[in-house]
Amino acid sequence: MKPFTVAAYFLLLLTSTNGYAADDWWFDIEVIIFDRSLSIDELDEKFDGQGSLAPTSAEIDLIDNYLRPDISGLKQGLAQCDGSSSPLWLPMPSIKDILSTHKKWQVEQGLYSSDTDNQNTQDMADGTQSSSYEPKAARLSLSQSQGQYTQTEPAISSQTIASYWVAFSGIENFTPISVPKFRTCETPEPWLTYQQGKWQTHFPDNGLPAPDHVPEFLEGRDLPRSPVAHLLPYDKLELTDLSRQIRQTRGLKRLLHVAWRQPVKFGQQTAEAMRIIAGKNYASEYDLSGQPITKDEKNTENSTDDNPLSLGKNDFFSQLDQALTNPNDIAFNDMLAVNQPAPMMLLDSVAGASEGENLAIWQLDGYLKVYLKYINRVPYLHIDSEMQYRQPTLVQTETSDELTPPSLQLTSVPFHQVRRVISKQVHYFDHPLFGMVVEIRRYKRPQGE
Repeated sequence: MKPFTVAAYFLLLLTSTNGYAADDWWFDIEVIIFDRSLSIDELDEKFDGQGSLAPTSAEIDLIDNYLRPDISGLKQGLAQCDGSSSPLWLPMPSIKDILSTHKKWQVEQGLYSSDTDNQNTQDMADGTQSSSYEPKAARLSLSQSQGQYTQTEPAISSQTIASYWVAFSGIENFTPISVPKFRTCETPEPWLTYQQGKWQTHFPDNGLPAPDHVPEFLEGRDLPRSPVAHLLPYDKLELTDLSRQIRQTRGLKRLLHVAWRQPVKFGQQTAEAMRIIAGKNYASEYDLSGQPITKDEKNTENSTDDNPLSLGKNDFFSQLDQALTNPNDIAFNDMLAVNQPAPMMLLDSVAGASEGENLAIWQLDGYLKVYLKYINRVPYLHIDSEMQYRQPTLVQTETSDELTPPSLQLTSVPFHQVRRVISKQVHYFDHPLFGMVVEIRRYKRPQGE
């Protein structure tokens, strides 16, 4: 065997071994986070710098995806507003297809017979239709020219149905029932527009609104051969006794007890960070600058117009209506000469697209990065944890005098620790305002078929 062939063989063997080892390093990570119920104003310790209120970015975001799953698959089945009543991916059915589907349904329900067929034929010849096949309150007719359903008699309103339910439940005293306006359709909007001297980007909101707080426990699934990180169920938690002691200790409030399984890589730069969120959601009370949201701002955000399409804070249609009311010619060079380069503005928009109108400011927001590092040819586990703890505090502004009372704002305190750890040992991360307990356990994936 030639020398270069031997070298190539050993290089291939080494590459295959490293690839198998990288796939074999899987760990179950269990985390408990608790609040000390202390105020930042009461602490003598001064923290280095002001933390950020922006959402943390991480490669793995299991908790937020658990609370706000992606509903893009459901939204793809919605029809286009003020257009076809069919889903965007499905063509409008013909009258023949509708009648054939209805006949098939009659056969499955045992309602179809030769007499029924003769009666339907006679009704269609006379221009009438038997009332036994559809409710009188919501009768529909087919239009040959349009190929769509048209409502000929008013259906029962949502308010009427709600009133029946309240009366059936035996509730005597209740306020007048009102159903909020909504449309189960998708509004077509351009991805990129130029409005009011700057570029505007539109991203569909495929997430659900954020809850008021993160639950203490999250029920995942045990997937032995899953190729991606995932949350584990409650019965996989091994620190339940310690978690119960924390909850029963005076002055401590348990915020989160969760476990997940993930692959662990070598090197701090290549490791994937797991986002950790816990506690209360302050987005309804404070903005990203930490200032309180006034009642007028809340009413402005929650106000609805008669037009069900104008519901957003930065609504495209309201801006378009304003531009059409006062039309002005815009030179192409002026469109390009914006204050900030268009690519940078697009990147900023993409960075915040995942939050969209459903912005959440969590009491604790950060990441936990677990990675392996060789020390004297021995692989050691390391934890790189970076958190932002938020709490409302009283702040005296520099421009106000002594008679002006301090204002309330949301303060963020940063926390960052890097530590070498050992598997199957309980490790405690201390902070004056909160505490975190971490245990990492090696997981052997079962061999595939």
